[in-house]
Parts: sequence; structure tokens; C-alpha cells
Amino acid sequence: MSENKNKNKDIQNETVEKEVVQNTESAVTATPEVSNEIKETTGVDMEVYDDYDATDLADSVKKKKRFKKRYVVLGVVALIIAAYIIYSLNAAKNAVVMVETQDVALGTIENVLSISGTVQSGETKNYYSDVTAPIASLNVKVGDKVSEGDELFSYDTEALDLAQKNAELAIKQAKGTYSATAAGATVADSAENYAQTMTLDQINNRIDQITNESEAVQKQIEEKKNRISQTIDELNKVLMDYNQNRVTDKAEGYVATDRKDSDGNEMYLQTQEALVDAQAALTRDPEMIAWNDQLTALKDEANRLTSARSLKVSGGTLSASKATLDSTQLTQEDTISKIEAAKEGIKAEFDGVVTAIPATVAEGATVATGTQILTMANLEDVQVTIQVSKSDLPKISMGQKVDITINGKPYNGEITKISGNATKNANGVAVVDTVIKVLNPDSDIIFGVEANNKIHAQKADNTIVLPYEYVQTDSTGDYVYVLASDSTVQRKDVVIGISTSTDAQITEGLDVGDKVITSDVSTLTEGMAVVEMPVQ
Repeated sequence: MSENKNKNKDIQNETVEKEVVQNTESAVTATPEVSNEIKETTGVDMEVYDDYDATDLADSVKKKKRFKKRYVVLGVVALIIAAYIIYSLNAAKNAVVMVETQDVALGTIENVLSISGTVQSGETKNYYSDVTAPIASLNVKVGDKVSEGDELFSYDTEALDLAQKNAELAIKQAKGTYSATAAGATVADSAENYAQTMTLDQINNRIDQITNESEAVQKQIEEKKNRISQTIDELNKVLMDYNQNRVTDKAEGYVATDRKDSDGNEMYLQTQEALVDAQAALTRDPEMIAWNDQLTALKDEANRLTSARSLKVSGGTLSASKATLDSTQLTQEDTISKIEAAKEGIKAEFDGVVTAIPATVAEGATVATGTQILTMANLEDVQVTIQVSKSDLPKISMGQKVDITINGKPYNGEITKISGNATKNANGVAVVDTVIKVLNPDSDIIFGVEANNKIHAQKADNTIVLPYEYVQTDSTGDYVYVLASDSTVQRKDVVIGISTSTDAQITEGLDVGDKVITSDVSTLTEGMAVVEMPVQ
């Protein structure tokens, strides 16, 4: 009986275990076969309860089975995740980082600045009229290109002939005036010594010297008089107020004669004597007397020279007449020379372009001497003006070569002028005007158009050059990562020289043969072990 009971218990337990396994495998979706009994094992014996509703019992069993299955699945997932994390950490710690490298070698780097500018002439010439005459023909207009020797304009020849005759007549008239003055000039036999021994210029120069000397002596006399007068004023003040406290002795109750010096001498009498001497010096000072005598002598000499000059009036008139003749000849002969040149027509002095003609200049219009007729720009002296920013200014220098393109045609140039003064452009940015001379100009060049310029600013040969992307920068400066001999990452600080938009010259920090790491360095740290990727 006991064996049967135990057997039943084993069978019942086995049945419950099978049901749990079946529920786990069905993943909640399958509905198992449920008996109308719920078997509950408590201790060794199993009892059967028939009082519960069959549906409630089935739901209760399902919930318990689902609850057990959920915890089993979550536990398994947690174990898998933990194992993966541990594995990943170990794998990352032991992973081999592959890097690409580039051997440091010598090369060439050049910084070329591209700046546009305006084409201009380095030489312009304004043609002015040298004569007063009507314009017979105006052979050019603004924008015309002319060659050296081409006739630009000409004058009315009849008007030029008349002007030439007037100039010749002016010379004849000046000669006649001089001849008449020379015939009437006489020199008095009774002229005094000054007039006989000195020229008119010498007399005038000496009179000027006497005037200067007299003014200097008079100044000395006035200065000494002022000093004496100042002394007299000071002595008078002392007589009234010995202690110089701006309160008179009388007001302070002192008697002037009671004032004594340190030796017991009466100070009032001493001051009175000094005052008398000072007043006498104004008229009897020896030095002032000598100066006054000197002034008298100079004045007498000046009077005699003035008299001598009056004796030479006729001679002075002759000299003036001669000077007028000389001046007239020079002026009118120059006018005649210009008239003769104008008769040949005004020709271009160089190959160029006519850039301006005033509106008042036209054929048939009379132009006065000095009137501007036209302006020409020299095609043989061409330049391009550019404006260089302050950031580019250190990169340019006199004599640098420039590749110039004007209207699609290439030309050679070089920098010939860098202004010493900065100006503001239309955007308010400080710029420096710079001139580029075109070395091989031709007649195809048009002034005023834009030119594209490539300035060969900086160049270095046989130097270390790296792509700029390999250079890193932090708060301490520029650096690169290199592959050390022990296959670790090594940081090397570098100094950059010439730089372009793509490359950088390394002046310090690297040696030829160093292996610069060129792959992504964002995950690298100094001292990290890496493996160089083989060259494919």
C-alpha cells in the first residue's frame, strides 16, 4: 500500500514537471490540456482539491508558468550581455591599431598669391599748346592708339607766321631802346671817390651793410638803456621799502636814515649814491658813447654813398635797359623756336593711347599758350595696381615675379613699388597699394581693364613639406604624430614656415626619414602601441 502511494506521488510529480516543460516550450501562445484538478505538493503528500472552479484553476496555472519562464529568459539574456561586455573590453584592450604613415622627405613649396588689379600706364603725358593760334586739324580722339611720330594735331600756319613776326619785332624794339639809352648816358667828372672806385652794385651792397650794422648797434644801445632803467627802478623801490615786503618803510614806522647794514653803515645813503650813478650812466656811459659815435660814422658813410649812387643814375639806367634787351631776346627767341616747331605739327613722343581731350579743344578753335590739348598714356610703360591686405603684406617684396593675365593673354611682371601708407578700401579694410610692372607689354593691352595676377610670394627648395592635414594644433602649438622605432605613437612639436592652402613647410621638429602618421589620429595617444599598415 505504501509502495502504491509512493508510486502515485512520483507519477503526479512527473506529470507536473512535464506540464511546466510543455508551457516553457510553447512560449505562452499554446493552450495546454488542463484537468479539472490542481495538484499542489506540500511536503511529501499530494492532496486534491475539487472545490475550485476549473477555469480559475487553469488561469492560475498559466500565470505561474509564465512568471517562471520570464525570469528564466531574463536571467539568460543578462548573462549573455555581461559576457559580451567582458569579451569586448578584453578584445579592445588587446586589439591591434593599424596606422598609415608617410616618410618625411625634402621637397619644394611655393606660396602664390592671386590678386586682381587694374591695368594702367606708368607714364602719362599732357600736351599743352606752346603758342597762341587756331587748331587747323585734330587727328585723334579719345581711345585712339598712336605710334611714336604720328601727328596728333596742327596749327593754322598763317597765324603762326604772324606770331613769329611779332616776336621778331619785339626784339628789334628792345634793341632800339637800349641804343638810345646808351647814347645819352654820361658820367660826371666831379664824382667823389666812392663813385669813382665803386660800382653801383657795390654801393648798394655797402648801403645795405651799413643799415644792418646801424640796426645792430642801435639794438645794443637800447638793451643797455633798458638794463640801466631797470636798475634805477629797483633802487627807487629799495629806497621806499628796504625789507621788500611791499609795505613802505614809512607805513611800517621806520625812518629811512635809521637803516644800517651789517657793518653799521647807513643804507639809505648808499642806495641814494647808487641811484645817482645809475641815472648818470644813461648819458655818460663810455660804452654807450662809443656806440653812438659808431652810429654817427655809419650814418655819414651812408649819406656819402647815397650821393655817389645819385651820380651813377645814368649808368644804372643803361644797365636796366641792357637787362631789358637781354630778357626780351631770350623770351622772344624761345617763342620763335616754339612757333617754328608748331609749324611742323605736334607729334606723339611714344607709342600710346589718347586718354583725354578737353571739350573746348576742336578744329578751328583758338587755343592760348598753356592750354591743355590732350593726354596720352604710354603703351610701352604698363603697370597693374593692386591692393594688398595686411595678412598678405608680409608675403610680398620688391622684385617678386608675377604671372599676369590681361584679356586672356599672359604677360610677365614684377613688383616695383609697395606704398608706405595704408588706405581703407570700399569695405573699410586697410590695404596697401602695390604696383606691378608689365615687363613685356604690347599693343593688345587695354588700359582700365582688370588683370589677374599670381604673385610668386614665397618659395623654399630642399625643405621638409607635409600636407597641411597631417599637422595637428592644440593649446601648446602645432605638432604631428610619428611612428617611433618601438612601434609606438610619438608626438613631435613642429614649427611651420611657408604655408599654402594644402601644404606646410616644417622648419623645425622633423627629420628626413621620420614616419608621420597620416591616418585618422583622433583615437591615438602618445605612447600607444600601433602597427604600421603595409604599403600596397
